This record gives sequence, structure tokens and C-alpha cells, in this order.
Amino acid sequence: MIVVGGGITGAGVAWDAATRGLRVALVEQGDFAGGTSSRSTKLLHGGLRYLQRADIGLVREALQERGVMQRLAPHLVELYPFLFPIYGGLAERAKLAAGLTLYDALALGSGAPRHSWLGADATSRMAPGLTMDGLDGAFVYRDAQTDDARMVVEVLRGAVAHGAVVINRVAMREVARQHGTVTGAMVEDTITGESIFVDAQVVVAATGVWLERLVRPRTGQPRVRPAKGVHLFVPLDGFPADAAVYASTTRDRRLFFIVPWLGVAMLGTTDTPYEGDLASPETQASEVEYLLEATSRAFPSVALKSSDILATQAGLRPLVSTETGDDRATRTLSREDRVWEAEPGVVAIAGGKLTTFRHMAQRVVDLVATRLVGPKATGPAVTRERPLAGFARPMSGVEYRSWREGALAGVEAGRARTIRALLVTRYGAHFRAIESLIDGDPSMGEPLSPNDPAVQSCRAEALFAIRHEQAVSISDVLARRLRVSLLTHDQGRAAACDVASMFASEHGWTDGQRANALLEYEADIAQFAVPGSPRTPIDKTPGWVGPTMAVGALTPEAGGQLGGHVDAGKDARGP
Repeated sequence: MIVVGGGITGAGVAWDAATRGLRVALVEQGDFAGGTSSRSTKLLHGGLRYLQRADIGLVREALQERGVMQRLAPHLVELYPFLFPIYGGLAERAKLAAGLTLYDALALGSGAPRHSWLGADATSRMAPGLTMDGLDGAFVYRDAQTDDARMVVEVLRGAVAHGAVVINRVAMREVARQHGTVTGAMVEDTITGESIFVDAQVVVAATGVWLERLVRPRTGQPRVRPAKGVHLFVPLDGFPADAAVYASTTRDRRLFFIVPWLGVAMLGTTDTPYEGDLASPETQASEVEYLLEATSRAFPSVALKSSDILATQAGLRPLVSTETGDDRATRTLSREDRVWEAEPGVVAIAGGKLTTFRHMAQRVVDLVATRLVGPKATGPAVTRERPLAGFARPMSGVEYRSWREGALAGVEAGRARTIRALLVTRYGAHFRAIESLIDGDPSMGEPLSPNDPAVQSCRAEALFAIRHEQAVSISDVLARRLRVSLLTHDQGRAAACDVASMFASEHGWTDGQRANALLEYEADIAQFAVPGSPRTPIDKTPGWVGPTMAVGALTPEAGGQLGGHVDAGKDARGP
């Protein structure tokens, strides 16, 4: 099969299909996780608010999948306390207690502890800046946090480890048929302009909000309704560093999150219908004002201003409606996914949640197996027991903590231990592949953005992304592989020159190509800026330029690189 779309849904489909023995190619016209899958609230959660709409099946599936992913990628899926303050008296407390009791019941077997109640004083100690006006107390429950873009890369790596071919910057141009049967697809390398025909019996469209550009909607079939969600990233000062907070907006009482993430606080999200350019949703000043107003209501002592915002991010959810002319608000639409055969040989998937991607992918491949390829052509789904990131087996939380302590054992306190702890958390059992770069060149262990304490990434991680994770542009490295663009006031400009020099060293860029890459990054990161804020230009002073080194594959224990197939002299996707 050929999978179109390199977000979490397409990555999950490629992983599931490859582990069942199907031959799989995945193409992504931009960068992996370049759309919705790097712009979420970074949570693997059941969706407590979905219980209000009686989406019990969806919540149960999500909670069970949260538990599965805790075992398969324990370094990326961390259970986190969520604080839900109560200001509405006994009635509101009783209503939420009932909902959380159901939430706990639906999560049975997932390893999460049950919810608990804190009085007003204890709540104030846990979240010192929270408004005390009318506070009765707060419920504490657990959900999980992740790095959404990093999860996509790890799932793709899992697909590659089982024989899939995945490549970015390659666009689907045409599905080929013979006598009504799919025979393959014509795809185009968007960097070189080269076209190639890919043999395939099945095409899976997993393109999110772009679905209807590939699959023509037919009467009675699901339609995609994009919904825009905005997040703000601000310094963590004044917010609880060890708990997320559920709060409600002032205007429409919509619930939103204040979540510590990678050393900053993430505020969001909004939920509004969207009809603009799918490729470049932008944060509006009114959306910034909406979230700042709501946050200031919950934490008045923080007194956030636009100038405090490090970065913004707007993303589009591919929600599904089955009714023509459905004019309901997007926030009332279900987050359930839909899988269907859009036309003979073409399977479409839309909707769903980051949390349920693995189960969504299983349903897609089940349909492919039973209706298009034949049930005997594939084995049963096995991803439930296939760990990611180089782990030898699925692990419970206790087992992972023991493994992590072993990985840190013998490393003296200081910079070396800090680096290893970071690499273990981000790359799991693959951490030694990045450390090997530091062993070869100690300067690779230096901070990528030394003046920004929230950015803990070292320079070796950028080089690793260029060599082994198909990072083609500076944005691929700083916006998605390492998330630096979201963690700094300058959206990563201070690190851009260093990364450009790494690309130049690895791929023989000329001074002109390097300068053009910096200009491209400047244009790319405009999407993260606060509306109306002044921009600090990138310092074009040449940064680190190391020796030119050949692009090579990872060691077997590191899981293999995300394989490209183009000339490394032309671009940065590998051999």
C-alpha cells in the first residue's frame, strides 16, 4: 500500500501495516508532523469534557490507548496531575465528582491512580497563583502528556524498522488505475521535481484537513470540517510547574488548559470553524486576547501581557461531519474518527485524536486486509505489543523508571548527566546514538540555544536530526524535531545560524544556499510570532562549521534512520 500523509495518523497506518507484513510506502508533501500533528495540546488523554456529550465509547477507547502508549513509549508518555478547581459550590462539585468517577472506571487497567479532592488551602499550596475568590477546592486526576511531533518520528521509525519506506517532501500527484483497479500512484519529489511511479494495490488517504483535495467527497460519505485551535507559549513563572490546570474562559465558559511543557507553560486551546488557507493558519490578535483574558482570570497574579508570549501556534483539527450543510459549532462535533472506502482501492480516514492514533490505524489496516487485499494476506494487528524507541519490550511505569535509573547510573552529576537525562527522555533507548556524536566532538554537547534556559537541547540533537530524521530545512530541526521555535522569544533565531552551518557542512551547501535557508526559516517562523510584535532578524554571522562527514545509517540498536532515497548532494534526506 501507499500511505499519503506523514502526520500521526499516516505514521500509525504505516507502522501497523508494516508490522503485519504488508509492503508499505509513506509519502508526505511537507515535513513529518508539519500540520496538525505538531500543533496539538500535547496530551494523550481521554477527554474529560467529552463525557458531557455522552461520548463514552470515545473516552473509554482514548483512556485505554493512553495506557497502551504508556507501555510502548514510556519515555514520551508521562502521567501528569491535572487540577480542576471548583468555584460553583456543591452542585458543581457533585457533577464533576460523578464525571471523574466514570472517567476512573473507563480507565481501569491503564495504570492511572484514581482522582482525589483537595480543599481550598491545599489547592492554593499546589497552585499558589490560582485565584482564591470563591474557591471551594479542586479535584486532582491524572492524564498523560507527550511531545506530539516527536511521537510521529518514533512511530515512523517503528514502521521503518519493519520494512516500510517513508519519505518527506514527496507529494501524491495521481492515483493510477487499470480497468477500475488501483495499480499505484505517481508521486513527485517537491525539491528536485522528479516524478516516480509507485506500485500499490491500495492507497490510504491520511491527509487530515487536506483529505478532500485527494478524495472527492460523495453523497452520504463523511466530510471534513476544519476547526482551528490556538495555543500560546509563555514563561512558566507564576504557574505550577508540576501540575496542569483546567480553567474556563470568561466569555463563553469554554474549558482550556494551562500545561507545563518543556520548561514553559502552554495555554489553550480555542475551537472555531476555519475556512482559510489550510497550509498556513495564523493566530489572530483576538485569539491572543481571548486566551490571555481567560488565563488572567484564573491566575490574576501572573498578569500576562502580549509581550510575555514566547510564541503562538495555530493548528487545524480534521473534524468529521456526515451531514451536508452541517452548521453546528465545531466544538460540538464528535472527535471520533471515520474510516471508509472512498472509492475502489482508496481508503480514507478522518477525524480522531492523537491519543487514539494506534487503534485508528488498526481499523484502517483491518479494512484494507478484509476488503481489498484479502484477510489471508496479512496477520493480525500486533502494534499493541511492539514498543517504540528501541525498547526491547513494553514496560510499566515502574519498569521504565528502573530502566531509566540504570541508564543514568554511573554518570557523574553535571553537564554529562543533564544531557543523558534529556536524551533518555526524548529518545528512549536510542539515546546512545546521540551521545556517540558528542563522544566524537565534545562541542556537540554544548547547548543549542545557550541564552534560553527553557531550551535544553544540545547541538548533537540537531546534527542527529539532519543525518537520521530526514530534516531538510532549519524549520524541520528547530520547529518540529526539537521544538526550539516554540520555546524562545526569538522563535529560535539565535540557534538558526548554527543549524544552517551544520546543514552546510553535511551537504556541501554554498554560502548562497545557507543564506537562502536562513531566509526561508525567517519566513517559516512568522507563523509563531505574536500578532503585531516586532521581529528580531537572524544574526547571519557564520556559526559552527565542522568537518564534512558522510551521511550514515544508525547502528542497529538505534533502530535505523528514516530512510530516504535521493542523492544526499541534492538535499538533506539521506542516501
